[in-house]
Formats: sequence, structure tokens, C-alpha cells
Amino acid sequence: MIALDHPWVAVGQRRVFRVLLDAWARPGTVADLGEWSGGARARLAVLAGLCDAATTLHDTHGMLSDGDRSRLGARTAGVDIATFVLADGTRDPARLTPARGTLLAPERGATVVLDCQAVGEGPALRLTGPGIDGVGELRVLGIDPRWWIARSAWCAFPLGVDLILCDARRIACIPRSIAMEI
Repeated sequence: MIALDHPWVAVGQRRVFRVLLDAWARPGTVADLGEWSGGARARLAVLAGLCDAATTLHDTHGMLSDGDRSRLGARTAGVDIATFVLADGTRDPARLTPARGTLLAPERGATVVLDCQAVGEGPALRLTGPGIDGVGELRVLGIDPRWWIARSAWCAFPLGVDLILCDARRIACIPRSIAMEI
């Protein structure tokens, strides 16, 4: 029997989705998914809340088990066309080029789920844009600084990628519409 806090239970997936919506509306805020992750890292709860048979997923660094990949139901796709991209934030994103969308279909830009050491701790990022009153600050630990350079190159609103930063329990979202300074 699967516990009610497990990421594969529908009630948990709905709760994670609501938390994600709130995090998108308030970029840079830190949310805790520990209650709904069943002991797994937050990245799995995020993907369980977002993925289904209609979505595509690229697991850049092979972070998902075969069982988890199967339960997500998302079809495997190349990084350049995947709806969701899972990546290890400690690794160099040099050969990673996620979908950025087009001017006629900006919604086709990927959402990159970036696993890191800690969300809410470490060096500060300064964030400005929709959903942030003035200048916001997000602390993230364990991200290769080249990710921020890559994100800057990928995003020219409305084109770009959205980021969901995940640690063991916590998440924070940085939509493509947000300007970021290191």
C-alpha cells in the first residue's frame, strides 16, 4: 500500500500542483514539498504533479529510475523538444539546449527542473519582474554558475525556459519573464 504522502497518490499530486501554481505566481519564494514527496527528493514530486501521457520529458543526467520514469507516464523526448527537462544543477549545461518556444507558440518553451543542493540557502540571486514587488532575493546553493549564463542566453521574453529549482524538500520557480542578477 502506498502512503498518502507518496508522490504517486492523486491527492498529493494535486497539492503539489497547487504549490507550484503559487510558486509561479510569486517567483523566487521558497515552498516546501516534503509533506508530499514520500521521502523522495522534491524533483520527483514536482514531476509527478506535472507529467502525464500528454507531456514529454528529457532526463539529461539519468536521474530517474526506470520505475519512476514509467509511473510519470511522460514520453521520452530530445532536450530540444521536451516539455520538461530534468537536470543536475551541479553539472555544466554547455551541451544543453532546451526548447525556447517560438513567437507564435511561446508556450512551447521548456520547463527545466533543476536539482540542487539547497533552495533558500547560499548565494543570493536578485530577481525583478512580474509577481515580485521591487527586487526579490532567492538563495540557492549547489548550482554551477554556468546555468545562470545559459538561462540568460535562452530567455528573451516571451521566448525562453522556465526554471523550477529543487532540493531534497523545497522548490522555487523562476519564470522566463523574470530578470535575474547574480
